[in-house]
Amino acid sequence: METNQQRTIRTMCPMNCHPTLCGMLVDIDNGRLVGVRGDKENPDSQGFLCVRGHAAQEIIDNPKRLLYPLIRHRRTKDAWRQASWDEVLDLITTRMQAAGREAVGIWAGHGVFSTNYGMRINGHLLRRFANFYGCQWWNPTMICWGLGAFGLGVTGVLETNTKEDMGQHA
Repeated sequence: METNQQRTIRTMCPMNCHPTLCGMLVDIDNGRLVGVRGDKENPDSQGFLCVRGHAAQEIIDNPKRLLYPLIRHRRTKDAWRQASWDEVLDLITTRMQAAGREAVGIWAGHGVFSTNYGMRINGHLLRRFANFYGCQWWNPTMICWGLGAFGLGVTGVLETNTKEDMGQHA
């Protein structure tokens, strides 16, 4: 006999935008994600959850979500094939060595932060690797914050400085 198991899990938003590390409540019903919302008890975000945080629900069970590495083997549309992690890491190493340290740049993006729950350990390790290897390290916020500022300008919410201000314009 199957029992209906509904529960709410307290976690952090996987986007981990800086400086706010938003608390999130995730609703689960029979092992399936059915809802996300801001956690009012989180001392930092106090229940705030931006549109990206709310959209995090769309990641789970998305048929377009990548669950394994892909390698493009021809420069044509849909010319991707599944590969092992060992193959992908060997390919990255070979291409980095061929390009030379000065031509390599590392950008962490949000994927590196999504399992750190605000600790940003993986981002620090990537930066440390870049320093040891002698290549460039690009701050992950250069994409997110730059586009976010552009979006604020487009919507006319230019006086926004904090998540509290954004709540007033929602």
